[in-house]
Amino acid sequence: MKLKIIIPAVIMCITAFSCGDKNKNSYSSPETSKESPTFSSFEDIDEVKKPSDSRTVLENNFKDVPDVDKGPVLSISNTTAKAGEIAEITVSVEGADLNWNNSGIHLTYPDVLKCVYQENDDKFLKYKVGIASEFNTGVVAMEWKKENNPPEELVKQNLGTSFFTVMFKGNDGQDGEIITLYLEIPEDAESGTVYPLDFYYRDSDMFINTQNDKSFEKYAFTHTKAGSITVE
Repeated sequence: MKLKIIIPAVIMCITAFSCGDKNKNSYSSPETSKESPTFSSFEDIDEVKKPSDSRTVLENNFKDVPDVDKGPVLSISNTTAKAGEIAEITVSVEGADLNWNNSGIHLTYPDVLKCVYQENDDKFLKYKVGIASEFNTGVVAMEWKKENNPPEELVKQNLGTSFFTVMFKGNDGQDGEIITLYLEIPEDAESGTVYPLDFYYRDSDMFINTQNDKSFEKYAFTHTKAGSITVE
């Protein structure tokens, strides 16, 4: 019964997070171009510039929050897949074992990569929870579709974005893999192509514990680690 109550609430929240136009900023995305961003090496990915507006939003949200020496580190996997295959994209956390309660996180990727949806569903993404989400009370994953007016900055840069939330009754979130999502590689993708994957920050995003420790949350969003898909 609790799950039935929680899920509708999560859906309402995720709609506000993903489809609103309160902020049009990204935490990480390549510079504007007419082509979807792909790279030929990890060195190229390292050269991707973080948009200044995103940094500004992040800094403003946490400007009065004290820094801490350690905290949760969110990361996206580096994975491989062949052209036309489905790549598994896993988001993990370390440094927050049994100390986080709720998450709302956006991811970005080149829009030539197509999201994989649940069977007979055009709204919710297919996902698999990992050990970090073992005790969850609700999980939802959705794509921010173009008809729902994603940030213009992302559209211009040919970037897609997805959102997921994982919730718990208390601080039951563990370290390890949080969630795995799935992206389809284009049939004509060339071997060696590297598609960058990254976190995308909005001021409605969250990674919190029941203590609402803002330093904990600040550390999480200022120490993220990007990932990639390399075409075999």
